[in-house]
Amino acid sequence: MTTGLTRKQPLRSRVRHGSPTCADYGCPRPECKAAARRDRARRTSELQAGRPARIPADAAAARARHLQRSGLSASDIAEISGVAVTLVRRLLRPAEAQPTRIHRTTAEAILGIPLNTASRREHLIPGLTDAGRAATHLQDLAEHGWPTSFLAGQLETSTQTLAAIRNRERPRLAITLNRNIQQLTTRLLAGDPTDHGIPPHRSRRAQAEARRRAPLLDLRLSRIHAPER
Repeated sequence: MTTGLTRKQPLRSRVRHGSPTCADYGCPRPECKAAARRDRARRTSELQAGRPARIPADAAAARARHLQRSGLSASDIAEISGVAVTLVRRLLRPAEAQPTRIHRTTAEAILGIPLNTASRREHLIPGLTDAGRAATHLQDLAEHGWPTSFLAGQLETSTQTLAAIRNRERPRLAITLNRNIQQLTTRLLAGDPTDHGIPPHRSRRAQAEARRRAPLLDLRLSRIHAPER
């Protein structure tokens, strides 16, 4: 049915209802508009506090190039920082092909890698912490009906990053992201997904996927804690 509104959303977009971006594309649903209002309020609060969500990428790109010259690969930088390797590779491109702005948390993660990391990889990297607790929190949130895409938007990171942490594919993550996951978990588990404009069918899907994952995650966890022979 034609509503008379022009949707800007690409035909192959994966944006779901209940997210701020869906409203930006012109979706008239109340839950999408509510999500957009909350997102604008959050960004306004961050700006007033002098902490914009996205910042120039120059400093992070320069640090990534320096780390690469010191002997780290893009995959090394991605593993240490918790940033997606595709984004690290984009930052390592020539200046004219780099992203101009990136999420503040992404920049902080890359800038937090010490310049002498390549010469002392056997030591723990400052700024990183064990990802086990964050993995448990993310699985708990999914079991309570919180979709990964919603969590990624709240944490200003990618769904791929959260999936890798939740599935225990990353043993460590940035301290800032770990702290943000803990704070978000405390806040969300005290409420209900519908309070944040998430439709019931999305919550049911997240719960079903969490139940399917649970046996595999239990197996991985048992292997992690199994004594070495």
